[in-house]
Amino acid sequence: MAIKFLKKQGIYISIKPHAHAAGGGSNTFAWNFCRHLEKFKIPRVKCLLFAKHALIIASRINFFLLWLAKKTDCFIVHRLDEHFQKNESIQRKKKHDNIVKINRIVDFTVFQSEFVKKNVLPYLDTKNCTVIINGADPKIFYNQRNKKRQYIGHVTNSVGDKKRLDLLEKIVIRYPNELFLFVGNHRKASIDFSRYPNVTMVGTVNSQELVNYYNQMKCLYFPSENDPCPNTVVEAILSGTPVCYNPKGGTVEIVRDCGYPLDKFGVMLKNLSELYKNCKKRKDLYFERAMKQYLDLFKQEEY
Repeated sequence: MAIKFLKKQGIYISIKPHAHAAGGGSNTFAWNFCRHLEKFKIPRVKCLLFAKHALIIASRINFFLLWLAKKTDCFIVHRLDEHFQKNESIQRKKKHDNIVKINRIVDFTVFQSEFVKKNVLPYLDTKNCTVIINGADPKIFYNQRNKKRQYIGHVTNSVGDKKRLDLLEKIVIRYPNELFLFVGNHRKASIDFSRYPNVTMVGTVNSQELVNYYNQMKCLYFPSENDPCPNTVVEAILSGTPVCYNPKGGTVEIVRDCGYPLDKFGVMLKNLSELYKNCKKRKDLYFERAMKQYLDLFKQEEY
């Protein structure tokens, strides 16, 4: 095949990144990844068949092109940030079946948390894998000094069942004297949060605006269930905001000593000063740390 004579160089990533586009954590990751490729002066290749290395996000790739790339010695890393379940919808099952198919021909698998690894690995045949916790850009998400933190916050763009907005409503009712700040698509939820006088909703915002809202929060209330590795939690902690989290999922692996589980929310409110100090130490959540771990997989000393 003539294709074997193609000159191989650089890294291909299977999502075209946009700074403020929809697409959740995968898009944000791709955007950060490409910005750091530029920072490290590593070429990004827009055509998979010309790439020496490739990073595939979940099922976001044409399988035939991936197969051709593999046949021409492209080193392929598969990034997974998923939660597999029994009795899934047809759409999710199709996606997860594609992930399993793709994973059979890749060289290495990266799980976004130990939770993801434990959940997804039984469905795969891979033996070469690791866990890389995601990060965020500390130049965008940072602790703004002298900001008044008066709100209990919640941030989400999706309002599905896994977000457990029912638990969010219960905490609003339970703490009528606390002020709540909701950033995202809460007006699209089945629960009418506007009926509560202690709730302020601001809708969706870009990252430059979001960091300002994080810095108005005394803490982030994050009841999402089985969330693999939420960017929201990373961004909040880098912004100096402790997190009250659902222990079901990968969130606990990010939070560590910067928050408490949902059933300790009252205790958390009494220990915010210590949590603020802990948040300031979390340089491990800088995206550059995650980026270097990916580059180690790609053996970037060749560039």
